[in-house]
Amino acid sequence: MKKIFSLLTVATLLGAASCSSFLDVNDDPNNVTKVGINQLLPAVTVNVGYFGASDLLRVSGAFVQQFSGQGPVQGHVAFKEYERYNVNDSDINNQWVTLFGTALSDISVLIKQATEEGSPHYAGVAKLLKAYIYQVTVDAWGDVPYFNASMFGENLKPEVDDDELIYKDLIRLIDEGIADINAGTSVLSPNSFSAIYASSNWATSKEKWEKFGNTLKLRIYLHYSAKDPNFSKTKINELINSGAKFFASNEDGFTMNFLSSPQRQNPIYSIELGQYRNQFLPNRYIVDLMNNNEDPRRERYFTPFPYFSNPKTYKGSSVMDANVSSEYSRLHEYLYGNVTSFNPSMVDAKGALQTGAISYSGESPARLLTFAEYNFIRAEAALMNGAAAEAQTFYAAGIKASFDESKLPASSLATYMASKGTLAGTNQQKLEQIITEKYIANFGVVAEPWTDYRRTGYPALTPLKKPIAIYDEVPRSLLYSQSEANNNPNIKQKSSMLERVFWDTRQ
Repeated sequence: MKKIFSLLTVATLLGAASCSSFLDVNDDPNNVTKVGINQLLPAVTVNVGYFGASDLLRVSGAFVQQFSGQGPVQGHVAFKEYERYNVNDSDINNQWVTLFGTALSDISVLIKQATEEGSPHYAGVAKLLKAYIYQVTVDAWGDVPYFNASMFGENLKPEVDDDELIYKDLIRLIDEGIADINAGTSVLSPNSFSAIYASSNWATSKEKWEKFGNTLKLRIYLHYSAKDPNFSKTKINELINSGAKFFASNEDGFTMNFLSSPQRQNPIYSIELGQYRNQFLPNRYIVDLMNNNEDPRRERYFTPFPYFSNPKTYKGSSVMDANVSSEYSRLHEYLYGNVTSFNPSMVDAKGALQTGAISYSGESPARLLTFAEYNFIRAEAALMNGAAAEAQTFYAAGIKASFDESKLPASSLATYMASKGTLAGTNQQKLEQIITEKYIANFGVVAEPWTDYRRTGYPALTPLKKPIAIYDEVPRSLLYSQSEANNNPNIKQKSSMLERVFWDTRQ
């Protein structure tokens, strides 16, 4: 498979000088247009950002009732089908190809080339990116090609590997990556040659990459909480007590910024500009949850409906609605970027936004692993340790980080904390509070809210049932790409999406 990534796109995203060359990487290792590692890494980090804002985000978010859909597209109701758990093997072909045919292949090339050229700082960053992609990929599919995958043309039909073995190896990979970025000498260091954690000073970038690696390890260990709580607790405590550096502010969060120019905007907004106008919407569950809490983040997450309501009211979409309608709140600045224009004449008599009513910059970042999530991980870990005061501290810090990321004033936070900022009840009730707030804060974070639901059962969703849905419960994993299953005899298609990832042992 031939892959072409425009370095002009990367240069634009990085704010670098114009470049008209192309990254041309082929599966034939004897026919490779070799590019410098300072060109490969920008391409890789951009692909990681797009991964966090594409199909898997939309599908997993619909599963856990963050997103919904309205309207027929080319004879079918695409986003409504996701909400009904109707995601077939062909729906995720593009995501699979992007992962294994582009992102992971390029990372393998980068690791190999950086190592050969004596640049462990580049190799270390690539290993951390590989660990992140595989963590999310395992959480979505379970067993996937890993140990013999992405070998750059040497093995085009790899076997799938046991998901738990992959998870364990990701810890080794992260440790190796952190060691590499801390190497005393490196011919080249990434500095500004990255769409993530770019800086003119490698020491500044290095610290952020190290914090990311350790925070990613916390996320991985937490995922064992249902399967092996003692292992989860022990490993998290060991990591915390080791003196490892973790996220300390929103600026440390693992994110990639998009731009306002066409074809450079966040894909979540881009779909609103094409054939899917007025069809990808906030789900009724999350809107009602935030309505019941009088959550100030609504004004950043959603548009009001009716638009000119005073005080503002918000309404989410549901697949249960009988008729296709535009009479809902829409996704707003938190996922779309700042409003750039508003045409009040495009608001109909019922207060529904019509096509073209609001335009956005599209600059909202892909939020992949946030400071808010780090705090909620620590809150849950403290709860497992029986450290109630510590759990409360991190729980409150997680809410604050989310409000800060939403660019809301301190007064809004104070009001919300007065009613929702204190953990109370049994440990199970406290866990529900932590995960529910994490679910709200992780609006737009790929796959993690779905993972938390499978792992804990929170937030307390009411899964759709047959015949409206394909299954009577929220799916536990995705089917494999059908094109991959057709062409790779080592990949056997699953019988259903109820097959579980190894850490998913909750009944």
